[in-house]
Amino acid sequence: MSLLLPVLLAAAPALAVPSALPLQADPELQAAQISGWLFAGEPPIEAVQRAAARGLPGEPEAAESWSARARLAALVPALSAEYRHDERGRWYGVGSEDLLRSAPGDAVSVRATWWLSRLVFTPDEVRAALAAADLARRRQERVERATRLYFHRRRLRLSLALSPPEDARARAELAVEIDEVAAELDALTGGLFTGRVEGS
Repeated sequence: MSLLLPVLLAAAPALAVPSALPLQADPELQAAQISGWLFAGEPPIEAVQRAAARGLPGEPEAAESWSARARLAALVPALSAEYRHDERGRWYGVGSEDLLRSAPGDAVSVRATWWLSRLVFTPDEVRAALAAADLARRRQERVERATRLYFHRRRLRLSLALSPPEDARARAELAVEIDEVAAELDALTGGLFTGRVEGS
């Protein structure tokens, strides 16, 4: 029988390992069996990556359409309205005398302006493309960080289960580090790991 079983049993106080965990004879099958037990119920890496990508506002498809919408905005006219009130008086000749009479007037004008040249190119396209590229870069960085934390946490849990430190303080610190990584994953994925047992 493999030596992994006694090690797992030795870690039982910290991880609540079953009192009897029959292991396969093949080392690769043992590793798969232990991983299956240790990480049972946890979200797969694909779910973690999707949740991390959703952590930023704006869908990738919408970001790609920003440039097209910036160009089509040239079809919408710029409207301006003007109102004028005129109180100027007018001179009227009556026989040998001239009279000044008030002749107020009002004028309203509305102007529509199209910038048709922007249908070919508009500076807003460049800004939209830069914003979309920045959003994609930040989303990719979040996914990569979540991926690193996910597998780092798994390695920590394997260490605590298969080769726990002899010192009680070191074991406790390792468990705290696992909780810390899980909290970071929660922040990146919107609480995907909340409420899960972190090996302590």
